[in-house]
Order: sequence, then C-alpha cells, then structure tokens
Amino acid sequence: MNRVARHFYVEGLKVLEEDVADHATIDELLESSGFRMGPFRLMDLIGVDTNFSVTTSMFHSFHQDSKFRPNRIQQKLVDAGHHGRKSGKGFYSYE
Repeated sequence: MNRVARHFYVEGLKVLEEDVADHATIDELLESSGFRMGPFRLMDLIGVDTNFSVTTSMFHSFHQDSKFRPNRIQQKLVDAGHHGRKSGKGFYSYE
C-alpha cells in the first residue's frame, strides 16, 4: 500500500514545491478528477508528522531511492508543530 500510495503525496508536494499550483488548487484538481481527497487534505487528516515519518521510513527502506525522498515543505511543517487536524494547523487551518 505505502509503496504505491506514497507517490500520491510525494508528487503533490513536488508540484507544490515547483510552484505549479498551491496546495488547495492541487487538492481541488485531484478531487474533481475522482479522488475522495487531495494529498494535502489527506496528509492533514492522517497527520503531517505521521505521513512524513512513513515517507522517511520508505526512503530508507528503499536505499534512498529518490522517488521516496521526503520533502522539505513537509519537514518545515513538522518542525513548526503543524501536524494537521490534530494540531489545528497543517496545510490548512482548523479552528
């Protein structure tokens, strides 16, 4: 599951990092294409910290294969304590 699904998050983060679109637009595009949630809403639901931890684990498990590389945007959110819904802030704010 993680080997396949991880790319949903990693590629979403790459598109965000490359400034192609903001996180809300990326989510909206994927949701309008049939996904129940975009990668950023889903990371906030799961926990940005939990998702980052799994991505890091996958990266090491697959011998630092670049397709599993953790993203610095996610690292910054984790470092700031913005873990998603459970902390009240992630890619989105929950007040």
